[in-house]
Amino acid sequence: MIFKGEGFHLKSTCKDDPELRELINREEILLNMSEKRMYPQEMPSEIVFRLEKDGKVIGEVSLKSIKWFNRKAEVSIFIIPEYQRQGMAKSALKLLMKHAFDTFNLHRLEAEVFEYNAVSKSLIEKLGFKLEGVLREARYYNGKYWDILKYSILEDEFRNFEK
Repeated sequence: MIFKGEGFHLKSTCKDDPELRELINREEILLNMSEKRMYPQEMPSEIVFRLEKDGKVIGEVSLKSIKWFNRKAEVSIFIIPEYQRQGMAKSALKLLMKHAFDTFNLHRLEAEVFEYNAVSKSLIEKLGFKLEGVLREARYYNGKYWDILKYSILEDEFRNFEK
């Protein structure tokens, strides 16, 4: 589809248009765009790891919503109930955080915790994440609206916390 203007035209395309991506990935353009609008570079937006114990998959730990230009991602974890409360979540997240900063060169990690999940809230805080804000009544669960707690940790905070 093409729309003609005076001295220019608009031509429909897709997000993966290589010429357009090359333009949009220029720093002076990226600085003025919202992250949702940025076009992907040849990097994944999610990195998922299987959590295994004794040859059995017992959960997942991942970096999600990775924004390579801004060097940030969201951490996520789940472990099946029969392996919970054994310290593995803390160890797995700590290892993921180390690789997020060391291997993937990220600067900031974020986490969302549902208000009703006291165990996850405690875990994230024990790992040094700081509460940044609250999305009020943003989650509907079990007949009630709950807040979503937004946490983050910066690379230098992780390094200092690790000592």
